Amino acid sequence: MDAAVTPLRHGGLSLVQTTDFFYPLVDDPYIMGKIACANVLSDLYAMGATECDNMLMLLAVSTQMSDKERDVVIPLMMRGFKDCAQEAGTEVTGGQTVKNPWVTIGGVATAVCQPNEFITCVFR
Repeated sequence: MDAAVTPLRHGGLSLVQTTDFFYPLVDDPYIMGKIACANVLSDLYAMGATECDNMLMLLAVSTQMSDKERDVVIPLMMRGFKDCAQEAGTEVTGGQTVKNPWVTIGGVATAVCQPNEFITCVFR
């Protein structure tokens, strides 16, 4: 299971939430941002949620990049992630950025759902 379902205290609603991150899979940083966002959203959709109420972006900036590389690559990745979120009808409202030896990008996707708006597995 790639997402969590948390019943909320009020109103019979549940929070459906997922997080994921990736190392670069393609050479185009803009496309990489879109891929990362689409994958995070797909985990939410796999739970039956049809809308995403909020997204956070998780970004690790490589300490191995030069300032020039960082100034080109990171904004493109961020723009790709943000554009994909907007195409899905949601927004990136925050997140976390860290320095790391490797570039990674990912996010958190959240939906507030009624009981008939998501599916779950029953573990025994």
